[in-house]
Amino acid sequence: MEEGMIELRCTIELLAKPQEAATQALKKIVENLEENGKKLEVSMVEYAEPQKVEQDFFSAYATFNVKAEINEIFGFILDYAPSVIEVINTSETKVSSTDLQGILNDMSGRLNEMDKNIKIFSAQNIILSKENEELKKKLNSQ
Repeated sequence: MEEGMIELRCTIELLAKPQEAATQALKKIVENLEENGKKLEVSMVEYAEPQKVEQDFFSAYATFNVKAEINEIFGFILDYAPSVIEVINTSETKVSSTDLQGILNDMSGRLNEMDKNIKIFSAQNIILSKENEELKKKLNSQ
């Protein structure tokens, strides 16, 4: 294996409606792995048949190998949040303090962005719930 490379076996899961959307979404995700500007090598892709879980939603997953340098691996994990990660192979990896600082700052920035979005969505949900209750009261009083 080339120096600095890591190979992982990963699983990405999703929930979709209808059944065809689950398979199509997974295929698009896997296709985009190599096309999104990252230096990822994807191989051994396997798609599981979507399974109905509840209220016409379907759970599906794809399992595949991905090989890249450590900074690309961190980016991949943050972008795609695989539910299962197994280290298949790794060479001795040395990370300079500058590269490690970049990786950690990128990770921190992405986590802060996710946290901000969660707070925004939570606030919007509270506002919508209050507006919904007000509308219910108006409809009931008519």
